[in-house]
Amino acid sequence: MQIIEGVLLILLFVFSIQWFLPNIFRGIEKRKLMGLTAILSFILTLVAILWFGFRWQLLPIYLPVFLFIVYELFQQRNILKSKGEISSPGSVRIPRKKLNAAIVIVSLVLMVTSVTLDSMLPVFVLPEPSGAYNVGTINFELTDNSRNETFTQDPDDFRRILIQAWYPTDDTTGLVPIPYIESPTEFGVAIGQSFGFPSIIVSHFSLVKTHSYRDAPLSDAESEYPVLLFSHGYGGFVFQNTILMEELASHGYVIFSISHTYESASTVFPDGSVAYEATDEDLFQLSDSLDIWAQDSMFLLDQLEIVSNDNIPQEFWTHLDFDTIGAFGHSFGGTTAEELCIIDSRVDTGISFDSPHSGASIVQNMTKPFMMIFGPDYGNPEMNDTIFQRSENTCYGLFVNGTRHYNFADVVIWSSLLKSFGLLGSIDGNQMLDIMSDYVLSFFDQELRGVDSTLLDGHAAEYPEVMYYYNGL
Repeated sequence: MQIIEGVLLILLFVFSIQWFLPNIFRGIEKRKLMGLTAILSFILTLVAILWFGFRWQLLPIYLPVFLFIVYELFQQRNILKSKGEISSPGSVRIPRKKLNAAIVIVSLVLMVTSVTLDSMLPVFVLPEPSGAYNVGTINFELTDNSRNETFTQDPDDFRRILIQAWYPTDDTTGLVPIPYIESPTEFGVAIGQSFGFPSIIVSHFSLVKTHSYRDAPLSDAESEYPVLLFSHGYGGFVFQNTILMEELASHGYVIFSISHTYESASTVFPDGSVAYEATDEDLFQLSDSLDIWAQDSMFLLDQLEIVSNDNIPQEFWTHLDFDTIGAFGHSFGGTTAEELCIIDSRVDTGISFDSPHSGASIVQNMTKPFMMIFGPDYGNPEMNDTIFQRSENTCYGLFVNGTRHYNFADVVIWSSLLKSFGLLGSIDGNQMLDIMSDYVLSFFDQELRGVDSTLLDGHAAEYPEVMYYYNGL
C-alpha cells in the first residue's frame, strides 16, 4: 500500500469518529471539520487513482469516501436552500449514538477489508538489481521459415517465436521503467485459462513497475558481453523470471528469454496478435515439444550470429560474446537447457530450475558444467541422479527446502494466497529470490567469466534452506 493510500485510511477513520463530536469542537463547527475531511479524502482518492491506478482491492476505501463526499454535498445544498443564511450550530441535529456507532463500525470493517485484500494481492515491488549497470529491455519476434507450426493446420504457417531481451545499459535519459505486465488483458485471459483464476485477481499486475527501460542503448562499457538463453516453464510466461533477468543484466549479461509459442500461457507479438497455450486437443505432438523448444533456441542463436541481421535489433549487432554462452530455464525450460548443453556445441554451460529430465540427457552424459536447483516436487534421486551422478564435468545440485514448483520464478512475491493453494512452499519469497540470484550469478560468473565464487564451495550459512551437493572433476 502506498503512503498516500495509508493517509487516506487515516482520513477515513478520522471522518468516521467525527460523528461522535459535539456540534462545536474546540471552537470549530463539526460540520466544517467533516466537510474538510471529506474533501481531503476525496482529493487524495482521485490523486491515488490517477497516479497509481485504480485497484479493486481498495474499493472498500473508495466507496465510503464517495458516499461521504456525496453526503457533504447534500449538506451544503440544504444549507444553501435554507433562508439564505447558514444555520446556527445549535440547529444542526446530532445523529443518534447508535447511528454514529454503526458508521464507525462499518468504516472500520471496510478499512480492515481493504487492508487485508491489499496485503493478500499487493502491488508488489521488484527488488532493485544489485549490479553496476542499468537494465535495458526490448521485444522482437523471429520466424523460422524452415519449420511449419506444429500447433496449427495451416501449411503456410511457419514457426514464430517472441523474444524478450534484458541487457546492460548506461543511458536511460528520457526513459521510464516499463510495467511488469505490458499486455494486461491477454495476461488475465491466460491466467484464467491456465490456472482457473478470474482475470480480476491479477488486474493490478499492470501497476507493478520493473527496473527495465524499453529500447535503451546497449552499454559499450565492455567490448563483449556473455550471452544467456532462458526458457520459461511449460505454460509459463516469457517474463516469469524478470527479477532474475534484471539482476543478471545489471551485472553485464545479455539475456534472451524465449516465449515458446502455443506452449507458453500467452505469446503477444509486436503486431498485437496473440497465441495462447494450446488446449489438450491440440497437444497431439507433445512428445516432440523438447525438440521444438531446442530448435527455437538454436534458431535464435543462428540469427544472432548473422552479421547485421535485419531480423535482430541493432543493439545486438555488436558486443555479444558468442564464445561464452549459457542456457537456463524453469521446469520444462530447464529440460531444454539440458538438451542444449548436450546437442549444441555453442552452449558452454547451463542451469535447470526444478526440472524433469528427458531427451538427450537420459541417454548421454553431461559433459559441460551444470547446476540443478530444485525442490521436493522434482527432487527425488532417481530423477536428478540421471544427470548428477553421470556428469563428466562440474555438476552442482542445490536442494532448496520449503519450496514448491512455482517458487523458482517471480511468483514467490505475487501473492501470499498462493501458499494457501499449495502453489508455493513455506520459504520466504524474498529469501528465495536472493537464493536464485546469488547462485545463478555466481555460477555463470565462474563458468563463463572465470570468476571463482566462495558461494559455490559448499554449504552457505546465509542460505540454511539450501542443501549443497557437488560432483566435480
